[in-house]
Amino acid sequence: MAVKIKWGMFIFVVAAVLTFGLSSHHVESYSTESAIQSVWEKYDVQSTMIGESDSVIWVDVYDKKEIPEIKEYLQNRLSKKDMEKYKIEVFSNKGITY
Repeated sequence: MAVKIKWGMFIFVVAAVLTFGLSSHHVESYSTESAIQSVWEKYDVQSTMIGESDSVIWVDVYDKKEIPEIKEYLQNRLSKKDMEKYKIEVFSNKGITY
């Protein structure tokens, strides 16, 4: 009887470790919004918008010198499907560097 209890506890502990261990390696799922949000985290931008009817992603930046870098960053972060669907417009409000 004691052996069965020990095996039962062993199996329970292994199952618990596997369950919690695998769930801690959760990979964030991709979304267009998360890719755009990452621009906010990496760069100093004024605004972002994803057009629904005209299929354009707009990013308004403070420093016009960052435009090529941000555009390339987005091209690398967005999925192939998004790149086929959306045109990326990165611009600076009136071209002013603040």
